[in-house]
Amino acid sequence: MQEVAYVCPKCGKIGLLTEKPDEYEVWLKCPSCDFLMGMSTEDWHRIENSPGTDQKIKELAEGHS
Repeated sequence: MQEVAYVCPKCGKIGLLTEKPDEYEVWLKCPSCDFLMGMSTEDWHRIENSPGTDQKIKELAEGHS
């Protein structure tokens, strides 16, 4: 399985981490800044498996701020 590096929508650095604390939720966390965003596993699966993942993450982050 290939590791994918996502871009942090806050600081712009590559290396956004995904954590799955349980089967229903996914957290996107940046190790370089304080960016943290949670979403449902279903939403993450939809974003992750479509083109433009970084852009979609950025749009969601802008909507949460």
